[in-house]
Amino acid sequence: MLLFGFILLSYIICRAILPLRLHWGWKAGLVLAAALAAFKFHILHWFGGEMFFAPELPVPVLLGAAWYYAVFFLFFFLLAGADIGRGIVLAWMFCRGRKRTERFRVVGNRVNLALLAGAMMLAAIGIAAGTAVPEVREERIELERLPQELEGFTIAVLADLHADTLTRAGRIRAIVERANACSPDLTVIAGDFVDGRVVERGAELRPLEELRAKYGVFGVPGNHEYYSGYREWMRFLPTLGIRMLENTGETIAGGRLTLAGVTDPAAVRFGLEAPDIRGAFAGTPAETVKVLLAHQPKLAPEAAAEGADLQISGHTHGGLILGFDRLVARFNAGFVSGFYRVGAMALYVTRGSGMWNGFPVRLGVPSEITLLRLTRGGGG
Repeated sequence: MLLFGFILLSYIICRAILPLRLHWGWKAGLVLAAALAAFKFHILHWFGGEMFFAPELPVPVLLGAAWYYAVFFLFFFLLAGADIGRGIVLAWMFCRGRKRTERFRVVGNRVNLALLAGAMMLAAIGIAAGTAVPEVREERIELERLPQELEGFTIAVLADLHADTLTRAGRIRAIVERANACSPDLTVIAGDFVDGRVVERGAELRPLEELRAKYGVFGVPGNHEYYSGYREWMRFLPTLGIRMLENTGETIAGGRLTLAGVTDPAAVRFGLEAPDIRGAFAGTPAETVKVLLAHQPKLAPEAAAEGADLQISGHTHGGLILGFDRLVARFNAGFVSGFYRVGAMALYVTRGSGMWNGFPVRLGVPSEITLLRLTRGGGG
């Protein structure tokens, strides 16, 4: 985070602040303002307690800081895009033997100001979208080995709830009500339930007790559970009626479907049990449909090799911003949102049902409560 912030800050200073015809004092003030945005996470951590990803600060402070950082973040990418166009113009001028004039600099500064205004507007729109309660999105998933008895079997998928100071019990309850309205056969929660300790955030997840599904409610841990006190959350979540799958599986639907779940790769950093897909499916009857619940989609190639028919994942938040999602995919083995085929296995990556308080922005990538409807076939 420090390195990323420093890179963005350096670019904005060089491209948007230094070219301004202002007194050095004004420029120093602008550099300071940009630095406050660049290192927002570390500054909030100084005042917000021990949890880096979950500062305990008033909602207006968190939202204001999130908007400020989003403006900085979006301005960087808008500026980089504009500089591509600027480079094309400069190349054309060079070929024509023309030199840069004072007017070229003035126009460049005005463009930068317009981009900053655009970043402010987009940040506000993005936060409004990011904090909205997600709608239900239904997806049909074809599975070649699906038995006739499970034709039309529905799975409600929640992920990345990130209960914290911004995501309180009221928002969780609204998500639960929309999931229950789907009357699913099975409900799964693909990790990242929370940011914060049980004593502070347990009450925010209490509405999950109200989740209802014919064959029960299951979950797996995400990386943020490890940051938030893994063991205490693995003791607490089952008290909400959620069967946590930690490298284990259960056969349901009259023995026709096995649902397995794995821990998160973040476990290794904390000296805890790494994901074990083979162990999770150990003892699975050969004739059952094998569904894997894994927080991070990058485990898909291994799951396919172990004979899983379907993997359900979250973690990516769908990339948050249309266009930026391509970059997020590169850090997640090419997966970011929606349906994929990995060998003979189907993979569905949900865009997530919640938001992370550090960047609660969505532009063109809305959150979702996903209803997967299984059907026989091999097309997708």
